[in-house]
Amino acid sequence: MSTRSQIKISYLPREVLLYRHWDGYPEGVGADLIRRQKELNTWDGNIIINNLVKDINDEYEIAYQVHTDLDYWYEIDCNRKTIRCWNVDGYNLSDHAKVVKGDCVPIE
Repeated sequence: MSTRSQIKISYLPREVLLYRHWDGYPEGVGADLIRRQKELNTWDGNIIINNLVKDINDEYEIAYQVHTDLDYWYEIDCNRKTIRCWNVDGYNLSDHAKVVKGDCVPIE
């Protein structure tokens, strides 16, 4: 069984969603996001997104909507220079699915 996660990256007035189908737990995706940001040494959203999506292992993909089978939700806020993680408690399934965040999960 996969541990699915979605990552919202906010930079300037933009937001981009990414999806990862496996290892979505904080020790997997969370640690990877922090490691990559430190290695890139930037909070430029374009650089972070390109690094994640163009990875040779194809671990991350652009998402055009909120997936409705997630275990973890991540937010990289390049404007505030933060990376945060939440358990997913459910979804608001209206015209556009919206994730219902549970507890904030520490990562690093």
